[in-house]
This record gives sequence, C-alpha cells and structure tokens, in this order.
Amino acid sequence: MYKLSFLICFAFLFTKSAKSQTTDTINLNASEQQFSDSIAQVNEQNEDLKASRDAYNQGLLLLGTENYIEAITHFTNAITIDSIFSEAYLSRAKCYEGQNDELAIVDYLKAFELDSLKVFPLYSVAALQFKTDKELAKQTYSLIIALNESEFKAISQLGIIAFLAKEYNTAEQYFTQSLAINTNAYTLNDRGSCYRKLGKLDLAVNDYLAAIALNSDLAFVYSNLASVYANQGDPEKALNYYDLAISIDVNYALAYNNKASILLENKEFDKANSAINKALVVNPDYAPAYNNKGVINHQLKKYEEAIDDFDKAISLDDNYAKAYLNRGVSKQMTRDEDGACSDWYKAKELGIMMVKKYLANDCE
Repeated sequence: MYKLSFLICFAFLFTKSAKSQTTDTINLNASEQQFSDSIAQVNEQNEDLKASRDAYNQGLLLLGTENYIEAITHFTNAITIDSIFSEAYLSRAKCYEGQNDELAIVDYLKAFELDSLKVFPLYSVAALQFKTDKELAKQTYSLIIALNESEFKAISQLGIIAFLAKEYNTAEQYFTQSLAINTNAYTLNDRGSCYRKLGKLDLAVNDYLAAIALNSDLAFVYSNLASVYANQGDPEKALNYYDLAISIDVNYALAYNNKASILLENKEFDKANSAINKALVVNPDYAPAYNNKGVINHQLKKYEEAIDDFDKAISLDDNYAKAYLNRGVSKQMTRDEDGACSDWYKAKELGIMMVKKYLANDCE
C-alpha cells in the first residue's frame, strides 16, 4: 500500500511536470510567432519607405530639370505610400507654384501641419498670397510672428505690405521693430524709403548710407539715395549716386531714366538723351523713358517727334497721366487744340490737378 501510494505520487508529480513543460513550450512558440510577425511588418514598412523615398528622389531629379508635371507624379506617389512625408509635400508645392498656386498653398500648409516647428512653409504660403491677396498674406505673416516673435523677416514683410498701402508711419514702425532684431541693408533701405515718403529726408539719407555701409553691392539703394539728393536740390550728388548705381548694375533702366530727368532739368539735352537711349536699350518697353524722351524732343521743339514718344509711352501704359499731360502740351504747339484738350481731360481724370490751368485757359 505504501509502495502504491509512492508510485501514485510519483506519477502525479511526473505528470504535473510534463504538463508544465508542455505549457511553457506552447507559450514560447506563440511569442516566436508574434516576433516573426513583427519582423515581417517592419520589413514591409521598410520596403514601403524605400519605395516612397525612391519616388521622392526621382521627383527631385525631375524638379531639378524643371520637368514639373512628371515631378508632381513622383511626389504624389511618394505621398500615397507615406502620407506623413513632409518633404514630399514641400517639393510638390514648389512644382505647383506658378501653375496652380492654390494647390501649392495646400501642400505648404500640410507640410507645416506635419512639422509645425518649421515655419518656412508659411513664408512660402504668404509669398503666394501676397500676389493676389495682401490681407491674407498679412494674416499669415502675423501667424509666423505669433509662433516666434523674433521672426524679423515676417515683421519686415508686414512693413512692405503697409508701405504698398501707403501707410508709411505703420510701415516705418514695422521696419524699426525688425531692425531691432536684425540689422540688415534691405530693411534699412525700406525704412529709408518710408522716411523719404514722409518727407524726413535727413533720416532717409542716414538709413540709405547705413545700408550701403553694410552692403555696397545693392544698386537700388544708391538709386534711392540719389532721388533724395535730387529732392534736396543737390543734382551733383544725385547724378553721382545714379552713376554708382549704374556701375553696379549696367542694366538698371530706372537709374538711367532718373539720371536723364536731372540732366533735363539742367538743360543738358544731349546727355539726357544719351541716358534715355541707354534705358530703352535695356528695356524697350519702359514707358517712363519714352515720356522723358518726349520731354527732350519737346524742349528741342521737335513737337511731332515728342508726340510720337508720348504715344509710345501711353501705348505701354494707358493710365500714364503725365504722358497725357505732356502730349497735350505738344499737341497744342502743333495747333491741335481738340487733341490737346482731350489729353488734358484724360490727365485730370487720372488725377493730375495741375492740368486744370490748361483746361481753364484753353478748353473751357
């Protein structure tokens, strides 16, 4: 009886041990299967990511050759595989720019949504909005500043929007705020232009000179400084700075034209004509140059040639009020009174008030 009990106990213990071993083996196999499935999933994900990156790299090659349509297809494939691939959205947005700005904005915003620590997609959005809706651009630049108050470029852009709206005091405040964060030649030039518009010419000169001290290769700063000296009645300095602007950029049509204006006032007609002709070589469709050329010919009593020049200016810009005024004066000299009055009425309609004296004396 004792032996039987021992055998039963032994059998029981042995069976329990065997059962335990079997259970452990089953659990181990389940774990191995789960691990194997995980490896398969990772491998599949890696293959997908590789396919996405391959499509993206193909898109970049096509973008580099300006093959935008095919590049868009590859970037779209990359995004289809990996919907959180922010760089692919950015690159596709660049392809859309100029073709479909609305889709470009959508992609830039998606890229920002995926990586909100990087604000540069918002700069691209604002730049596109700036072309058609400056109020929307203003809101986007304000958002950039709200995210990071040290974004001086966004602050400067708000200044430019205010400047274009002729809100010069507001623009000056934005430029000053931006300069407090980062002093650079471009923003100094912009603030100088605000001061010029506000009649604070000495402050304008200071900012333009400071801009030149920081960057002596910006032709437009020299041209802006020249215009201030011209307004201050210093034609010698004005001509000097227009020449400096031209020495930096030999294709600067505006500088040639403005230089001609000063030479005209000095009655140096040959030099003025030479400067105008250089402006027209650079830009044959530059309406202000034809207007000035017309003024030169009028001063030389070549009235028919002057009328032709004003005609050309108006054909390039049918809202060019000064050209209508000037053509009217030249027409009067050829005894075309009706033509002169018609041009002067048009000049008045476009906002030139000084024409009233011509209308009062000869047309009413």
